[in-house]
Amino acid sequence: MSINFEGNFSATAIGSLPHTNVETACELMFKSLPEIPCWPQLPRISTREEMCIQYTEGLPCLTIHADGKTVSIDASGDTSGALAAFYETYLKNEPDLFQISPACSAGFYAMIDRLNKSPQKSLRALKGQVVGPITLAGSLKLSTGITALYSEEFFDVIIKLMSMKAYWQFKQLSRYGLPVIIFADEPYLTSFGSAFMNISRERAISALNEVYETVQSHGGLTGTHCCGNTDWAMLMGSKVDIISFDAYEFMDKYLMYWREIQAFLNRGGYLAWGIVPTSSKINTTSLNDLVKKLEEGIQFLVGKGISKTLIHDRSIITPSCGTGTLTIEEAERVMTLTHDISLTMRDSG
Repeated sequence: MSINFEGNFSATAIGSLPHTNVETACELMFKSLPEIPCWPQLPRISTREEMCIQYTEGLPCLTIHADGKTVSIDASGDTSGALAAFYETYLKNEPDLFQISPACSAGFYAMIDRLNKSPQKSLRALKGQVVGPITLAGSLKLSTGITALYSEEFFDVIIKLMSMKAYWQFKQLSRYGLPVIIFADEPYLTSFGSAFMNISRERAISALNEVYETVQSHGGLTGTHCCGNTDWAMLMGSKVDIISFDAYEFMDKYLMYWREIQAFLNRGGYLAWGIVPTSSKINTTSLNDLVKKLEEGIQFLVGKGISKTLIHDRSIITPSCGTGTLTIEEAERVMTLTHDISLTMRDSG
């Protein structure tokens, strides 16, 4: 690992909140995630904060459609000049050229403002996030009809763009003398290996590793969140530091890979247990229910010969996904339970 960091069931989040008040959202992150806060993505403030639009600034040939909610890549004409200009900028290796503007990430700037004014003594790390290159490339259509995932040119551009967006966040957050974690969120990986996503395992790992290595080479930790089921062996075979999975809905499916989990932990990896549901089930579940479910999952791994101490050192608590589609009341319940499970697990450990 690039840095010395222990998980110890500290809490963090995936990113999105349904709030429209930036300061309220930021305060919720710092209050419920006192050790590893992340900045809030706020899609209800603006469509520019939608996950697959938020990080597209600087993407060559980008077209924002009249509805303001969809974007695509115009590849109908000669794209060589735009692509050459992008690579020229990229090769300067200056992350400030790839900053995410306040119009696309109000919560990021609120977090920075909060850290500058009143840093909390409880902080142990800071977390940022970008959309993963596979998800973004799989979501963006070219004018030719294919998605960017199947355009060698534009897929490479997206990988490099996300690498630099991740690097820019790392640089901003590393000013505070704390470990920095940057997630590349990949919900699209639920389609990996199906007819909906026809790229090779090697290409997927290579794309992800390029983003991870950009952050790791500067001393940061990386994570990837996938909110459904996927080929977890593929993801654990990459260079990622933290695997974030939906432990509420998909615990059994993830733990089937216990041999790969053991190897992943032994090489220094971390597990982010997304144990708090981010669906309507949040209204009917309790702290005790979730702690019991989590402890059963941990006990399963212990039963397979994985050290309980190692699991403790390499575990983080999170919601199962972002909370942007919930009501504010539900989202706040998610964040409160995430905080409370973290405390409960620390005390029991």
